[in-house]
Amino acid sequence: MKSSNCKLYSHPMGWLLSVLFLMAAFVLTEVHATDYAIVTTSDIRASSSQLSSFEAHKALRGHTVHTFDETDWSGSGLTGDAAAEAMRSFLQTAESIYDLDYLLIIGDPRSNMGPVPMKTLHPRNPAPNCNFSQDAVLSDYYYADVNGNWDLDGDGLYGEFGDVNQVGSATGDFGVGGIDREHDMVVGRIPVYGDVSQANIFDQSIQDLDHILQKTMNYQNAQDEDDIAWRKSALIAIEGANRLFYGEQLKDNLLAPNGFSDYRVYDYQGVTLSDPPDATTTSVSNVLTGWDISTPGIATWFTHGGGTGAVAVMTTTAAATLDDDSPTITWQASCLNSQPANSNNLSYRLLVNGAIATVGFTEISHGPGSEVDLTTDSHLSGIPGMGYGFISRVGVDELTVGDALMELKRDSTLYNRCWYWQNHVGANLYGDPDISLFDTHMVIPEPATLPLLAFSVLMAYRRRRS
Repeated sequence: MKSSNCKLYSHPMGWLLSVLFLMAAFVLTEVHATDYAIVTTSDIRASSSQLSSFEAHKALRGHTVHTFDETDWSGSGLTGDAAAEAMRSFLQTAESIYDLDYLLIIGDPRSNMGPVPMKTLHPRNPAPNCNFSQDAVLSDYYYADVNGNWDLDGDGLYGEFGDVNQVGSATGDFGVGGIDREHDMVVGRIPVYGDVSQANIFDQSIQDLDHILQKTMNYQNAQDEDDIAWRKSALIAIEGANRLFYGEQLKDNLLAPNGFSDYRVYDYQGVTLSDPPDATTTSVSNVLTGWDISTPGIATWFTHGGGTGAVAVMTTTAAATLDDDSPTITWQASCLNSQPANSNNLSYRLLVNGAIATVGFTEISHGPGSEVDLTTDSHLSGIPGMGYGFISRVGVDELTVGDALMELKRDSTLYNRCWYWQNHVGANLYGDPDISLFDTHMVIPEPATLPLLAFSVLMAYRRRRS
C-alpha cells in the first residue's frame, strides 16, 4: 500500500490531484463563509428589480444568504411595537438556527409603520441625573442583540439606562439577562418608505432601493487596489472654532499616519494651527467645493443638525448634487440627520446619492462641544469620540462599516452617563453592513471551475517536465 501511494503521487494525475486538493483547502481556509440575512417585506421583494442580483452578489462574496419577509413570521398587518417585537422574536429563532452574522433590513423605519420598523427605545430613566430629557429614540440596535431582555425591569419602556439591580436605581434594563451590549448580529438598513397602497412614495423608494443595491455591488466589485486608491481620502467639516479639535485629532492621529489625504473645511477665526485648513469658513458651498476636489472615501462633520440638514455643512438639496460614482462613508456628528419620521432625512438622501453607507443619529445626540482628548474613557461615547472610534475602525483596522459600528458600541465605555447611552442607541447605519472602505472584486471559485484549474495546473506541470 505504501508503495502504490508513492507511485500515485509520482504520476502526473496523482500530482495534479494533490495540488487541486491543496488549492481547495486553501480556498476553504482563506474564505470564511458567513450567514447574511435580508429582512424585508413581500411588497419590496415583488417590486425590486435588483434584490435577487444583490443576493447572488453576496453569495459570490462567500455569504450564505437568507431572505425573509413578514410572511415568515406572521407579521402581515402589524405596525409599531407589535411589528418590532414580532420581527425580533423571529430573528431570535433565525439567528439560533443559522448563526447569522449580518442583518440588512430593507423597509420603512417609521414607528407607526410595519412590518419592519425601528424599535422605539427609552434610553433615559427617571434617575435625577437623567430625567432632563425623556425623548423616545428609534433604533435598529435592538435587532443586533436578540438574546437580551431590553425591558428587564418590566415597566414597558425598552432600553432604559441603568442596572435594574443596582442599589438606589430608579429603574433600568441593564443587568444579567438584560442589555449587555454584546451584539449577536451586525445590522444596517436601507430605508424604503411607504407600501403599495402609497404608490407615489413607494414607487420612488423602490427606484432608490434598486439604485442603492446596484451602487453597492459596483463598490464591492472594484477591480483592484488601483481602482480604490481614491478612497484613502477624507473630508472633515467643522462648524464653530470650538469644535476644531475633532478634525485635528482625526488628521494628526488617524488619517495622516495611515496614508490618508484630507480636505478640511473649518470656521478658522481666532485660532492658529500649524497646518491651516483648506477652507477657512464653514459653508455648504465650501463643503461641496472640497467634496469635488478631494473625492472623499470618508466624510465626517461636527455641527448642529436636523432632519434635512447639518448646519453650514450639508443639506438634502446639496446632497443631490454630489458625485455618486465615488460614494463616501459618512460619520455625521449632528442631531437628527437620520430622523426616521422624515422620509427626506439627510442620511437617507446621502445614501441615495453621494454615499455608500451613512451613520447618523435618529434623535438628539450629545457632544462635548469643547476640546477634549477623544481617546480617554470619559469621551469615547460623545458624538465626536464615537466618530473618532468609527473612523479608526473603518480606515485603520479595515473593518466593515457594520462591524465598526457594533464594535464601537460594544467597546466604548458609557462612563455612567445616560446621554452617552442615548448616543449609542441613536447612532444607526443606513446601507449594507458588509461594506468596507477596502472592498474589491472577490468571487469564490465554484466547483464547476475546477476543471479549468486542473487544466492550468496540468499545463504548468508539463512545462516543468519538458
